[in-house]
Amino acid sequence: MRKRIGWLTLLLLLIFGIFLSLTVGTIPLGLNDLLHVFQRTASTSQQLIVFDFRFPRLLVSILAGMGLAVSGYLFQTITHNDLADPGILGINAGAGLTVLIYLGFFATGESSWFLPLIACAGSFIATGLVYYFGRQSKRITPNRLLLAGVAVNAGISALTLIGTMRVSKDNYQFVTSWLAGTIWGTTRQHVLLLLPWIICLLPLVLLRGRSLEVLELGDEVAVGLGVKLKRTQLFFLVCAVCLAAASVAIAGSISFIGLIAPHIARQLTGKKNNQTLVMTALIGGLLLLFSDILARVILPSGEMAAGIIVSLIGAPYFILRLLKRS
Repeated sequence: MRKRIGWLTLLLLLIFGIFLSLTVGTIPLGLNDLLHVFQRTASTSQQLIVFDFRFPRLLVSILAGMGLAVSGYLFQTITHNDLADPGILGINAGAGLTVLIYLGFFATGESSWFLPLIACAGSFIATGLVYYFGRQSKRITPNRLLLAGVAVNAGISALTLIGTMRVSKDNYQFVTSWLAGTIWGTTRQHVLLLLPWIICLLPLVLLRGRSLEVLELGDEVAVGLGVKLKRTQLFFLVCAVCLAAASVAIAGSISFIGLIAPHIARQLTGKKNNQTLVMTALIGGLLLLFSDILARVILPSGEMAAGIIVSLIGAPYFILRLLKRS
C-alpha cells in the first residue's frame, strides 16, 4: 500500500512539476496560455519561451537528475556504503575539472558532442584516485573509501578554483555559473547531448538488475551465488561514472542527488530491486526539477543556480545520515 501511494505521489509531483517548469519564470504563463501554445494558437514569443527555452530546461533537469540519482544508487550498492554519492566521492569534481579546462581554454563557451566524453575522462581519473587512496591492504572499506573521496573532492575542487581564476574574462561568467550547477540557458542541443547516455545506460543497468540485487547481499554471498564479482562491479562502476559525468557535463556540478534519491526510494519500496532503481531515477529527476523551479523564484530579481538549492537540501541530509550511521 505504501509503495502504491509512493508511486502515485511521485507521478502527481511529476505532472505538477512539468506544469510549473513550463509556466514559472520571468514571464509567467497561465494554464490557458500553455494550452494555446500547444495548440499553436499562442503568440510567437510565448511559443518561443515554451519550446525553445523552458521545455529543453525541463528535459535537462529531469534527465540530469535521473543520471545523478542512478549513479548514486550504483555507487552505494558497489561500495556497500549508504553515504556514497558521485559528488561526495569526487566523481563530479573530476568531470567538472576537465570540462572547465575544455570550456575555459579550448572552447568558445558552447557545448559540443565531445563534452560528455571529456567529462567521463575526468570522472575516471577521479575514480582511479579514490580507489588508489581508498584501498587498505588490498581491501577497500566503505569508511576509508568515503574519506578518500572527500579528500580527492577537496583537492580537485581546489584545482578547479585555480582554473576558474585563470580563464579569460569572456568565459569566466559562463564557467562560474556552470560550476554552480545552473540549468539556465540549456537548449535542445544539450538535451540531445544527454539523452543518448540516459536511454542507453539506464536500460543496461535494469537488464543487469538481478546481479545488482545479489551484490547488495555482500561480496562473499555474491561470489557464492555464482556472480563474477570483479567483472560485475566494473560494469556497474563504468555505468555509474558515465551517468554522473554526462549529467555534470550538461547540468553543471550538482551534488547530493545521488545520496538523497536512493534513500527515499528504499524507504518507499523497502528493498533494492529494479523497481527501487526506477523510483530512484524518478525521485532524482523530481529533486532537480523542483530545485530548478525554486531557483527561478527565490530571488526578487534574477535566478539562483539549481545546484545551490540542491546543496542547501543535501548538506543537512548528509550530516543527519552521517550522525545516524555513527
